Amino acid sequence: MGNQSYHESIEKNRQEISVDKNSALSRAGQRQAQKPKTKKTKNLLMPALFFIFILIPVSLLIYVAFVFEPDDSLTAKPAENEVSFEMNAQPSQSSVAAADEEKEKAEKAKVEEAKAEKAKAEKAQADAEKEKVEKAEAEAKAQAEVKAKAAAEVAAKEKADVEAKAVAEAQAKKEAEANAQAEAQAKKETQAEADKKEEIPSANGKTYVVQSSETLYRIAVNNYGAAGAAAAVEKIKQANGLSSNSISPGQTLVLP
Repeated sequence: MGNQSYHESIEKNRQEISVDKNSALSRAGQRQAQKPKTKKTKNLLMPALFFIFILIPVSLLIYVAFVFEPDDSLTAKPAENEVSFEMNAQPSQSSVAAADEEKEKAEKAKVEEAKAEKAKAEKAQADAEKEKVEKAEAEAKAQAEVKAKAAAEVAAKEKADVEAKAVAEAQAKKEAEANAQAEAQAKKETQAEADKKEEIPSANGKTYVVQSSETLYRIAVNNYGAAGAAAAVEKIKQANGLSSNSISPGQTLVLP
């Protein structure tokens, strides 16, 4: 449809140009008839040049600008070996609005992209800060656990030392009590044996407890008389197994 209109317009323009040319030639012929023959060649050259260089381009320009109105574009393709050309019409309001809308969309997309990049950067920074805080908390927790473990070990060692000391003291006390009890028992047995010796009279005589400041001779005099005191001393020594005349207060002697 567009190619047919284009050919029709070209043909119409060509006819108009032919009419204008014939009119121009007719006027030129009249002028040449009126002018002298010496100026005939000059009068023919000027209209031809005017027609070729001015009138034809101006006619085409006027036609294209005011008469020819294609829908969107005009494309001429007579055949495969012919040259094709396309003339774009002036942009319409819808095209301008569409361009503005595309521009607005592009700017909006750019703003959204900037916001997304900013949010991504803020999230990355927040994640880094969170990781840093968590790492610090983990390190603090680990240090606290190490300190608590060391304190527990020290407390356990101190407790063990206290318990060991208590056990040692209890053992020492027990041993001391046992030793004291053994000594007391031995002393008791010795005393009982001594008391028993005092209570049981000798087969050949009686027992006597040495008093303070007494001697064997005095005991012999008191018990056997002064006449036989010397012989009595020897008998007392022999009966008690004494090797000398030395005796002590509280000592029990057997008097034969």
